[in-house]
Amino acid sequence: MMRITNAQIAAMMHGSMNSNAARLGQLMQQMATGQRIIQPSDDPVASVRVLRLQREEAGIAQYRTNIQTVSGSLSVQETNLTAASDTLLNLRDLLVWAGNDTNGADELRAMAEEMSNIESTLVSFLNVRDTEGRYLLSGTYSDRPAVSFDSVSGTYSVTGNDRHRQAAVATGVLIDENVTVMEVLGPGADFLNEIHTLVSVLSDPALDANDPVVKGQVRGALDALDAVHRKLLVQVSELGGRQNMLTLLDESQGDTSVVNQGIEGALTALDYAGASIDLNEYKLAVQATQQTYLKINQLSLFNLL
Repeated sequence: MMRITNAQIAAMMHGSMNSNAARLGQLMQQMATGQRIIQPSDDPVASVRVLRLQREEAGIAQYRTNIQTVSGSLSVQETNLTAASDTLLNLRDLLVWAGNDTNGADELRAMAEEMSNIESTLVSFLNVRDTEGRYLLSGTYSDRPAVSFDSVSGTYSVTGNDRHRQAAVATGVLIDENVTVMEVLGPGADFLNEIHTLVSVLSDPALDANDPVVKGQVRGALDALDAVHRKLLVQVSELGGRQNMLTLLDESQGDTSVVNQGIEGALTALDYAGASIDLNEYKLAVQATQQTYLKINQLSLFNLL
């Protein structure tokens, strides 16, 4: 028969106490944090699933941030283009009035002054910028105005391009962040130049109010305005459609996030009722081991004499 030495008994008792004390400490840490998994080795399978969920949540958070940023930019563009639409309608009223045969040169010059103000206002709407100073309707040339005026030649030109900036708003989903001035004015700034020229003609002190050429210029500007206004309304509608899409995507991302958080909670949250039972059991085990060790440690051959 193999004899168990006092050293072996002490080692076994120490090992048992250390094991129970370690588990007791882990339980107390779990109860303090409310988390079942303190380190991956506590549940390797659940830990891998949690990491995947956390990566997905990080992606969702980024997508929702992108959605908010794009939505804000689209709102600014929609507001300015809607204001530009109202401005064009005001200009249209003036052009219709200017085409009336009853106007004299003085009335036309007064209209020209108001048209000039509207022209400047319209250009400011087309050159709208965000809070960081980027031109929103300039395509990918966000560091330059959408339209520019050359004081030497007295003409406007489009200085943006027709390309869209894009942002990722969901897995595999990109959305255009902007509309471009070319989608409103066309590839050139013909409409703005036509209005600018008409303002100069109507402001001429030598203006002949009955000149058929002038009447033709007014009618031409009116036709050009209607064409631009139709394009502008299309872009406002496009912006509204993108906003609706972003709202749906944001709601979907939010629903997915709630589900992920629920799954992660189920995987990591501590069952306090079960933990309390385990805690009492390990406390009893530690106490029993300690008492047993004390009794065995006091035994000797002299106790048998």
